[in-house]
Amino acid sequence: MTPLPLADRYARFRESVFTGVAETLPGFAEPMTEMELQSLWFSGAFGSEFTTTDGRPLRIADFGVWNSGAGPDFTGCAIAIDGQTTRGDIELDPDARDWERHAHGANENFNRVVLHLFLHAPEERFYTRTSAHQEVPQLLLSATMLPEGLKPRRHQAPARLGRCALPLREMEPARVQSIIEAAAQHRLEIKSKRLHRSVAAQGREQAVYQALAQALGYRNNQQPFAILSQRLPLKKILQLDAVQREAWLFGVSGFLESVRSDDTEPATRSYLRQLWSEWWKLRSGAERWLDGRQLLRWKLNAIRPGNHPQRRLGALAALLRSWSAIITPLADATRWSQAAWRESLLGLKHEFWTTHYTLLSEEAAKPVALIGETRVQEMLANVAYPLLVPERTRLWAEYLELPALLDNQKVRLAVHRLFGEEGTRGSDFTQKLHHQQGLLQIYEDFCLEDDSACAGCPFPERLKDWS
Repeated sequence: MTPLPLADRYARFRESVFTGVAETLPGFAEPMTEMELQSLWFSGAFGSEFTTTDGRPLRIADFGVWNSGAGPDFTGCAIAIDGQTTRGDIELDPDARDWERHAHGANENFNRVVLHLFLHAPEERFYTRTSAHQEVPQLLLSATMLPEGLKPRRHQAPARLGRCALPLREMEPARVQSIIEAAAQHRLEIKSKRLHRSVAAQGREQAVYQALAQALGYRNNQQPFAILSQRLPLKKILQLDAVQREAWLFGVSGFLESVRSDDTEPATRSYLRQLWSEWWKLRSGAERWLDGRQLLRWKLNAIRPGNHPQRRLGALAALLRSWSAIITPLADATRWSQAAWRESLLGLKHEFWTTHYTLLSEEAAKPVALIGETRVQEMLANVAYPLLVPERTRLWAEYLELPALLDNQKVRLAVHRLFGEEGTRGSDFTQKLHHQQGLLQIYEDFCLEDDSACAGCPFPERLKDWS
């Protein structure tokens, strides 16, 4: 992939201004469930080349399949240690000692495990062994392996004017535009590296499918959508007909079992009968995922009706029906057409979900777009251009012309912090998508990393060095 020059310039400026932002990632700041950890691993977020606990080079040649039944977490995997490839299963535990706590060492279903992953280990050496008394190679995962952008932020900067507002006010507009554009390019490159790690681990189409599913999750439900798209991989779900596909989506999501048919409208009852006619035959293959600890954790509070995850699942089902039109412009950067891709997404329809918000809602008075303009913009910003720009850098000029998304609290905080109240100079640098992305990157890199309440941050003084 071609490096992006502005991104590199901003990265070097960032490191020279405030060394704190260039530090490696610390341990996970928030508790992470085993399911979330498995999802990160399976997406390739940790990478594919490692060193085992006993010092040998390890490469993941095939991440396999996320197991829906009893036994190890991932099956059909391939790993290469010291250049020798072995096929088998992979087990991931939060703690190395969970192997024995969960009696895996006495369970013959775990005899094909070729790699044991864990996040914590005791100080004394712990060995992983099968019931056949075969030693299993071990890999200790660390947050330092994750790409930039997955780091949890420690706090939110106060909603007040920062010291950098004065030098920014005195800078020529072209210089302000230059640093914002460079920060936006750096942000795009971070997203690109993360997405291309997923491409390397799972293949291009699966990585795109997972990223689009996450975008449909909006802010509150990205993680459940990511896990659902990993549990129901594209290669498997495209082999099914439309009804079977939706039965899998709504069944594995847990929504079918949480709705009583008697509580629904007649049109919904008919739709549910369709789904259940397939789900009852498929359900036994997903029993592990319906266990209490493995159930997807949907956030439903304070969600607009049109953003409810049930409706977003309907949009995902419609997207999969038109998969060829969705993936073709993304398969090769030289064949990209923003207009065609936008039209494909905006034109998606579904005989039930175009007029329903949830399985319990009444029918809407008129059809509502499954994916609207704002969501398409999000997908362009977080999927299409991060995937394509490093492969065809002339698309950066196209990216610069994208209009701004609807703003959010974080964007407003960034503008207030750097420029002041509405109506000030900041409004000149919020008209385009890249403006918002650049301001967010600067805000995260400096405001959120500064522990001195702005007083000791060197960013304002060093702005003069940006030419």
